[in-house]
Amino acid sequence: MSKERKEIELRCEEVQDILTRPPHALVRWGITVFFIVLALFFVGGSFFKYPDVISAPVTVTTEHPPVWIVARNSGKIKEVFHHDRDSVWTGSVIAVLDNPAVTADVLRLKRKLEAFSPADSNACTKYFPEGLALGSIQNAYASFQKSLTDYRNFFSLNLHRQQLEATRKELQEYRRYIAHLNRQTELDKEQLGIAATVHNREKLLFDKGLTAQSEYEEAKQAFLNKQQGREQLMTSLSTARIQEAQLQQRIIETQMEEKREANRLGIALQTACNELRMSIEEWEMACLFVSPANGILSYNHIWQQHQNVGSGDKVFSVVAREPGRIIGKMKLPANGSGKVAPGQRVNISVAGYPYMEFGFLTGKVLSVSLLADEESAYTVTVNLPQDLRTSYGKALNFNGELTGTAEVMTDERSVTGRLLSPLRYLWEKYW
Repeated sequence: MSKERKEIELRCEEVQDILTRPPHALVRWGITVFFIVLALFFVGGSFFKYPDVISAPVTVTTEHPPVWIVARNSGKIKEVFHHDRDSVWTGSVIAVLDNPAVTADVLRLKRKLEAFSPADSNACTKYFPEGLALGSIQNAYASFQKSLTDYRNFFSLNLHRQQLEATRKELQEYRRYIAHLNRQTELDKEQLGIAATVHNREKLLFDKGLTAQSEYEEAKQAFLNKQQGREQLMTSLSTARIQEAQLQQRIIETQMEEKREANRLGIALQTACNELRMSIEEWEMACLFVSPANGILSYNHIWQQHQNVGSGDKVFSVVAREPGRIIGKMKLPANGSGKVAPGQRVNISVAGYPYMEFGFLTGKVLSVSLLADEESAYTVTVNLPQDLRTSYGKALNFNGELTGTAEVMTDERSVTGRLLSPLRYLWEKYW
């Protein structure tokens, strides 16, 4: 029964009217128009292009930027030697932090030390002043003075040379003594020969019964005495030669000892000199504000004595007389850095100059560093207009450094390409 009802319902006039009625013209043309508009969108999107924008902080500076002098320790300014806008040179002392040392004494000692070399033959003649107020350098200076005094006394007293001279004189006397013994040996040899001849003659006569036994014994005794005397003389000669060799050995040992002592004192003096120089360098790093380059001094927030500074404060800066061209330095993050290339446009909004009022600076990428730094950032150099004129025609005031935000306009891509890129990625990845 239910099946018949369904068939009856399907054949009703309303259903038949809906099934047999053709689509409305709006529906037919609407679908066509939609696909036409979609096609036009993709076609037009292939012609409409715009770049990706990569933003990064930028510093507007020069090829020879100002050099900051930073405090390494905290304290009060003890002395100021240069005024704001003064000309300074590399190594010029600008100011001194409070410390126990007298600055003039330390600098005087440094000058004396620069002209001193332990290897110099005139090192013994160098004298250093007494009574200097050196603060933390005092102990190193005292050690250096002691080493220098020991070194000077070694060469001035010359004890080893005196010992060598005395030993050489003694050796000379022994050689004379040996020469005398050699002459005595020659004479004694002749006398021994005569005594032997007499002894042999008396023995021959005694054997023939021509002489008394007492005469023979006297001749024999004289011969034996001469032999004994010769043996004693030869013993004395051997003892003298042994003593001569010992004196020669003593001379060699004294010479070696002199060299060892000279080397020891020289090394000790060199070590003390190096430690003193290191102490002075440490004092300079801790207490002095020294100009690192030639240029014009610029005060930051320190301008007189007794002002407090903190460790890490930028106290002074030195501006080069010929700073070179004005450039921008960007710290570009690694993300997207591969898109940046020389010649691309860079728009810079300078801090302190609202871009709605002053506009922005326009430059071009000059170069990109080959490697990233420890913060995984690449350094990008940007060429800028030398008059720093903005897009609104306003020239910015430049005093050595400006900061802001840079936007690099990378290569343009079409809208269609951007829409199809994800599809292409999925296709290459999964098919």
